[in-house]
Amino acid sequence: MLTLQVLFAALMGLPAPQAEKEPLPAPTGPHPTGRVSFHWKDATRDELDTKAPDDKRELMVHVFHPADADAKGPRAAYLPDADAMRGVWNAAQVAQVSSMRAFSRENAALPGGDTRYPVVVFAPGGGMKGLTYHTLCEDLASHGWVVAAIDPPYNARRVRFPDGRVLGNLSPAERGWPAPRNQEEYLRFYQERIVHWSRDVSFVIDRLAALDGGDGPFARRLDVRRGVGVAGHSRGGQAAGTVRLLDERVRGGVNLDGVVREYFFLPVKGEDVSGAQPFLWIQKTLDPPPDEEQLKRAGKTRADYDTDLEQLIAGWHRRLGKVSGGAMRVYLDRPGIEHIDFSDEPFWNAAMTPEARAGKLATIADTRAWVRAFFDGVVRGEWADLKRLAGEAGKSRPEVTVHPFGKMWP
Repeated sequence: MLTLQVLFAALMGLPAPQAEKEPLPAPTGPHPTGRVSFHWKDATRDELDTKAPDDKRELMVHVFHPADADAKGPRAAYLPDADAMRGVWNAAQVAQVSSMRAFSRENAALPGGDTRYPVVVFAPGGGMKGLTYHTLCEDLASHGWVVAAIDPPYNARRVRFPDGRVLGNLSPAERGWPAPRNQEEYLRFYQERIVHWSRDVSFVIDRLAALDGGDGPFARRLDVRRGVGVAGHSRGGQAAGTVRLLDERVRGGVNLDGVVREYFFLPVKGEDVSGAQPFLWIQKTLDPPPDEEQLKRAGKTRADYDTDLEQLIAGWHRRLGKVSGGAMRVYLDRPGIEHIDFSDEPFWNAAMTPEARAGKLATIADTRAWVRAFFDGVVRGEWADLKRLAGEAGKSRPEVTVHPFGKMWP
C-alpha cells in the first residue's frame, strides 16, 4: 500500500576546474589534506546489530585533516576495501572504485605549529560506506577542519577491519534486529538504530578527545574543548540531529536529506523537545506525487494526498520551530537531483553526460557551502557565510529555498 511513510522514507560556486580524468570534484580550500584510519572498539557497549552475547561495538573511523604543504607520498586509495565489495557491487563498479584515488595523502603530517583544528563527526547513509563521502569530507578538511567519518559495521554490506575480518552479510538468525512484521515494528527498530548510531558519535568524540590529550600526531591539535559539529546523510543525518539531544558537546547538527515520516531527528526527550543546539536540514526536491493508479491502490484521492502532504510539511516546520538555538530547512529544487547526490556515488559513473555531471556538481557545491558555513557559525562563531547564503537563496540562487526557524546567529 502506498503511504506517505513510504513516499518520504528515502528521502556557492562550483569547484575549481580539474582534469577530466578525476572523477571526484577537487577540494576547494587552501590546505592539502591527509587521511588516517582507526579501528576503535567500545568495550562498554554491546553490539546491537548481532545476537552474539559478548559482541561489543567496534567502528572503522577515517579521519580527514589539513596536511603539511610539503607532505610527500602517493594519494590514498579512495576505498581501501573496495575488493571486499565483490559480489555486492558488479565487476565494473569494483574496477572503477578500485582505480580511484583520494585527493588526500595517507598518514600525511598535520601542518607544523600549534594550531588546534575544529572537529566534525560524519555518519553515512543506510547501506553506505563512510569513505563514499570524500567529496564533502575532504572539502571540509581543506578549509581547516578535522573530519572523522564513521564506517559502522553491519550497515554497508561489507566493512573490512585491519585484522582482515569483513563484517556484514549476517544471516537472519544472527541479526540483532529481526525482520519487522509490520510498520510499527519497522519504525521502532529504525529508531533504535538511530539511537545506536548516536551513541557511536559520542564514542568517537571520546576517542578524538583522547587523541588530543595523548602523545601522537593529533596531540593538542584537535579543538574538541569548544564542541564539535556532527553531520550525516539519510540515516546518518537523523543520527546527527538526534545526538544533539543526547550529548552536550555537540554544538550543532546537519541532516542531509534524512527523514522518515515526521522525523528528521528523533524526539528522544519527548515530542516537544527539539534541543538547544542549532540544526540544519538540507533536503532534495520531494519525490513526484503518485499517479492515479497508485492513489487508487492506497485508497486516497488527489485531494487526500495534497492534504496529507501539507500536514506533513506543517509538522516538520512545527518541530523545527521548537529548536531553541535556531534551525533551517534548506530545500534544493533542481531537476534530476537524487537522494544519493549527497555522496560520491554519482561521480563513479564514467558514462555520465556533461549535463548530468553539471547538475551533480551543483548539488555537491551547494551542500559543501551550506555545511561549511553552518559549522563555521555554530562551532567557530563565524556567521558571515551562512548569512550570505541565506540572503542569496531564492534570489541569485533561485533553486534554493530557505525556511528559517528562530534565531541562529547573534
